[in-house]
Amino acid sequence: MNVAHVRALFLLSVLLGSSATPAQSGSPTPRKPDGYLPVEDVPKRQDPAMTPDDRAKLVKELRAARDRQTSHLKAKDAAKPAKP
Repeated sequence: MNVAHVRALFLLSVLLGSSATPAQSGSPTPRKPDGYLPVEDVPKRQDPAMTPDDRAKLVKELRAARDRQTSHLKAKDAAKPAKP
C-alpha cells in the first residue's frame, strides 16, 4: 500500500465516524404532538377502577361459576362408562 491509500482510508474512516455520531445541540428538538399519549404516560385515575364491594361481588360470582363448572364436569365424568 502506498501513502495515498493510507491517507484515503484514514480520511474515509474519520468522515464515516463523524457522521455516525449525532450532532450535539443546545436543546433537544420538541416532539411534534400527534394526539397519542406515550406508552408510559398513563393518566391518573380520580376514582378507583373497582370498589371493594364490587370486587367482593365479582369474586363471589367467579367462584360460583367455577364451582358449577367443576360439578358439571365431575358429573359428566361419572356418567361415562368405564373402559374394559
